[in-house]
Amino acid sequence: MELTGNELIKKSIEFHDPKDQWKNFKSTLVIQDSLPAGRDSRFYEVSFENNLSKMVYRIEGLHYLVWNDSIQVFEGEIEAERAFRMRNYYTYLWGLPMKLQDPGKQIDDKVTQEELNGKSYLVVRVPYEKDVWYFYLDPQTYAMEAYKFYQDETTKKGEIIYLEGLTEHNGLKIPTNRSWYRTETPEFLGTDMLLEIK
Repeated sequence: MELTGNELIKKSIEFHDPKDQWKNFKSTLVIQDSLPAGRDSRFYEVSFENNLSKMVYRIEGLHYLVWNDSIQVFEGEIEAERAFRMRNYYTYLWGLPMKLQDPGKQIDDKVTQEELNGKSYLVVRVPYEKDVWYFYLDPQTYAMEAYKFYQDETTKKGEIIYLEGLTEHNGLKIPTNRSWYRTETPEFLGTDMLLEIK
């Protein structure tokens, strides 16, 4: 029997978060980014307290806290709108596939198959207001191994992110490396490497 998109996402969540811990996740991710030639690599930390909708971001020259609808800047400068956007960005991307359970998500029923880098994947489409996301799941384990999004689905303009490795933390399996490329050209945008969860 073929699974629907929603059923597949649930199986992926069972793989990545079998104990349903992400909603109460309270830890710090230590991340290094690797950027295209000519740009320096950076180290930064993102701390989550998900049950309080709280995130702390630290990088050289910038340190701030976002908590529900308020922000507090300890070092450097950041506009409130950008701070909220960064909180949503980090909690969404590092919380996948669990974040696809959030209320209001419309997951397509139809599942497709697609080959990526020589491997066949089950692909689930999730449309949002401003972009459309595709999630690539291993057909055996249901691990999420890539995702892409189009700002414009007709022109296929967007980005694709390849996930490599798993970092385990109290039963959670979080992808270790995320490498970003454009979809319309083979341009490499950067890799986020998870060094430690503390």
